[in-house]
Amino acid sequence: CDVLNTQGELRTNQELRQQGMKIEWWPYLQLKMRYKKDIEEFGIEVKPNQLDKILEGTDEKLLSKLYNYLLEFEMAEEIVKNPMIAWAKNVGHNINLEDWEKVWKQNYKITK
Repeated sequence: CDVLNTQGELRTNQELRQQGMKIEWWPYLQLKMRYKKDIEEFGIEVKPNQLDKILEGTDEKLLSKLYNYLLEFEMAEEIVKNPMIAWAKNVGHNINLEDWEKVWKQNYKITK
């Protein structure tokens, strides 16, 4: 019995009862609010991403596909690291990733 439907959304309490899962209204409300908060805060992938597609696909050239995916992922990390390294050299102060993301998001909101 799944709590989420095929689109990754939380099933209604009525749907859960039809599946044989009996949840009282208060625990269901808590579950629903926590699910909503987690989606807003962390983001939950409901659509399969590239890695999911690779792993669910055929075994043909699996290692090559995984290797290429990891190379792209590593390059994305490098794109973030290089400006941080330049910042540290120019300003003379290291900045951690969390602070960097805060500044970037704040500036993104200002310029958007």
